[in-house]
Amino acid sequence: MNATMHLLTGTLLVLVGAVLALVFPDAEFAWFTGRPLGVVLVIVGVVDLAQGITERRKSGTPPTDR
Repeated sequence: MNATMHLLTGTLLVLVGAVLALVFPDAEFAWFTGRPLGVVLVIVGVVDLAQGITERRKSGTPPTDR
């Protein structure tokens, strides 16, 4: 996966995890409850963001200014 996809996926995982952990802590998804699943998604998202940032720094791709 390229750096942009890592950044996009990581951001999405952090957002979804935060919503699950903060807004739906008692919701049940199969055998998971909202808060622990949300925390795990946030952790995975942060790791994915870190990988995207390090890949972008290694490749020398400048961040896009909008």
